[in-house]
Amino acid sequence: METYSLNMQPLLNHLREATSASHDRLDTAFGSLDLSERADYARFLAGHAIGMSALFPAFRTFVERDLGTPCPDYPAMLSSDLATLGIDAGDLPSVAVSDGLTPLATAYVLAGSRLGLAMIRRNGYWGKAQGHPSAYMEDERGQAIWKDVVARLKQSQLTEGDAAPERVGAIAAFDTFSEAFAASAPATAQ
Repeated sequence: METYSLNMQPLLNHLREATSASHDRLDTAFGSLDLSERADYARFLAGHAIGMSALFPAFRTFVERDLGTPCPDYPAMLSSDLATLGIDAGDLPSVAVSDGLTPLATAYVLAGSRLGLAMIRRNGYWGKAQGHPSAYMEDERGQAIWKDVVARLKQSQLTEGDAAPERVGAIAAFDTFSEAFAASAPATAQ
C-alpha cells in the first residue's frame, strides 16, 4: 500500500498527486472517443450521465451546503442532450458508487471535469456541429464552482488522517466514472 505525506502542501496538490493515475486512465478512456462522430458523442454523453447519476448527490451536497451556491442540474442537462439523440437516460445502466466517496473529493473530480469540457467546447463536437449544442457541455457555471473548490483545497491544512478520506474519495469518484465509461459501451451500441 502506498503512503502519502502532505508535507505541508495544500490539499489540492496532494489530491492531484494521489489521483494522477486514476485521472490519466479516465482521460485516456474518454479521450479515445472521436466527438465529431455521432456514436462517440452519444457514448461520451451516456458515460457522463451514468457517472453523474452515481456522483451527483454528493456533488450537489457540497456545492449547495459547503459553497452556498446553486448547483447546476447536470443530470437533467444530460438527459435532455441524450433525448436529442433518441436515447432515454432512464434506460442507461447504473454503476455503484465506489467506497469512500466524500462530497469534497467528488466536487474536486466533477468540477474539475468542467475544464476538459471547456476545451471540447472550443474544439467542437458532433451536437454543436449539427445545430444541437449540448446543454451539459455548454454550461459554464461549473467553472465558477471549480474556482471555489480550488480555493477551498488550497486553504485546507489537514493532517494525514484528515486527508486520507479525501484521497480515497477522489480516487473513488474517478473509479466510478471509469466504470460509467465501461457501462456506456453497450448502452449506446447500435
